[in-house]
Amino acid sequence: MKWIKTIFILILIYPITVFASTAAVVDITNMSITDIADALDKGYLTSELLVTLYLERIEAYDDDFNAIRELNENALEEAAALDKEREEGHVRSILHGIPIVVKTNIDVAGLATTAGATALSDNYPLEDAEVIKKLKDAGAIILASTNMSEFAFAASNSLSSYGNVKNAFNTRYTPYGSSGGSAVAVALSFAAASLGTDTNSSVRLPASAAGLVGLRPSLNLISTDGVIPYDTLRDTVGILSKTVEDNAILLSIMNEEEKTYEANLESLEGIKIGVINSYLKGSSSSIRVNSKTDEDIYNLASAKLKLLEDAGAELIYIDELLDSYYYNIATSTMSGDSFCDGFNNYITGTTGTIRSFRKLALSKGKIYSLSGYLSSCNNAWTYDLNKVLEKKEIFENHILEVFDNYDLDLIVYPTTKNKVFTLSSGSSASAPGSFLGSVISYPSITVPMGYINEFPYGLEFFSLKNEENLLYSVADIFEEVNNLGLTNSPLAPSLYEIPDYIETLMTYYEAEENELTTKAKEYFLNYSNKSEEENEIEANILIQEYRKLETKQNDLEKENEVLKVFIMILFTFIFLSTILFVLIYRMLTKKLKVVYKKIKKQDRQNKKILLK
Repeated sequence: MKWIKTIFILILIYPITVFASTAAVVDITNMSITDIADALDKGYLTSELLVTLYLERIEAYDDDFNAIRELNENALEEAAALDKEREEGHVRSILHGIPIVVKTNIDVAGLATTAGATALSDNYPLEDAEVIKKLKDAGAIILASTNMSEFAFAASNSLSSYGNVKNAFNTRYTPYGSSGGSAVAVALSFAAASLGTDTNSSVRLPASAAGLVGLRPSLNLISTDGVIPYDTLRDTVGILSKTVEDNAILLSIMNEEEKTYEANLESLEGIKIGVINSYLKGSSSSIRVNSKTDEDIYNLASAKLKLLEDAGAELIYIDELLDSYYYNIATSTMSGDSFCDGFNNYITGTTGTIRSFRKLALSKGKIYSLSGYLSSCNNAWTYDLNKVLEKKEIFENHILEVFDNYDLDLIVYPTTKNKVFTLSSGSSASAPGSFLGSVISYPSITVPMGYINEFPYGLEFFSLKNEENLLYSVADIFEEVNNLGLTNSPLAPSLYEIPDYIETLMTYYEAEENELTTKAKEYFLNYSNKSEEENEIEANILIQEYRKLETKQNDLEKENEVLKVFIMILFTFIFLSTILFVLIYRMLTKKLKVVYKKIKKQDRQNKKILLK
């Protein structure tokens, strides 16, 4: 038949490639950082195996998404060294041996810092950025750099001269930007977490579209030394993770104040949260952040706000936060005038062809023109820095007044007012957070709130400066009551299945330490090196040994119980016998005393008779 012949020819022309993956006893696509750290401690994983699993996922899936820019060729070697440290009892932190990925505008020694431009493909840093040093000191493995919107210019997409990053849930749609690669990589479980940078909304928008937690911290809380700048008055490194707890773990390691961050509220009782009606629902306003919110997003956000009330929070509805005056103030504080001077300062810490902003602007290997920024070089800025700072102060005072007038702890709003759009649509994102913390250096965090059709959307919390702990606490409770589970894109399922017998063996292994513990741990650690048939045979043998040991222990426990009962009976018998003996002794003693008295009495009487 003709169709059979056609299929046969197509198979010959397009050979089917079967991707052979490494297996493990845990599914890394469903694990948080704390889960992974626990698995490493228990011996279910080694860091070397973990790196291998992530690398295989990147190889299997990234061609469809273009999230990864460059792999760390030394990752496996670094993992092996960290495994050895763990074996010797030295665990640096909870991040010890856990891979993360980093946006390619942050310096990582050995990886080119490209900012998404092929013109910077040989721009190698002399040393790690400060934030990377902190992560490595804590034992984290930088697995790869991630693709991004070139020079962090666009929020609507992550298009670079290395190509466009695709949405983790549908490759025809945008992942947003500029940290799109960092967001998509985590949503696809290419790493446990990632770093991005946020100037206006570049961490939070991509995090929302990837179903992740995304933090923009207070400005300067995380060092930007070794980060290619854009707007030095706004730029900050941000964190993208699968859970709020994971996010706090990373900030605790990376922050400049050496402070530990963690969720520490048991409920939201006493917490007052402002809901901006113009952000939540919007209208036909010409001001973008006050424009009408997509109806499905509005309905989803409204339903999720009810969860905050159920958890004890008091929601205070406020009609409007930004009128035209404050909106213009906010927009006039955005500027790339410091881009040229910031880049020239940055480039002194790297090697490569491009040695100045002017050379970068005049070079090929980029999709965006930089010529408009050349006029601001050497502090020849088109704006007065003092006036910008004055405007920031005006805007900050306005926000502080709103917080004070309504006695607020936080403000909440949908991370985006519009639905995710296709890569070819040319649409622009509408992110309320761009006109809050980004303007005045205050922190905010987006947390997954749910799905509309196939796409996730986020709810964003905004606080006063340096209130990250409050953000984490409220976000953690919302995450718990919302109960969505960990994100992993259905387009990138696990590359292996975990047999049922593994769960059975784990149950025995985790119950209590015994003579089989070492043997079971060796089995788990060698699982990936053996065939499925060998693993099943060995597992079943181990399970049988555990069951025999369990039976032996049960028999011993029964024997112990019998012995306990016998001893109890014996002691009871001895106790009762003793009591009986005492009673008999007392009774006999009493009788003997009576007899003795009678004999004494008779004896006295006899003596009297004799005397007479």
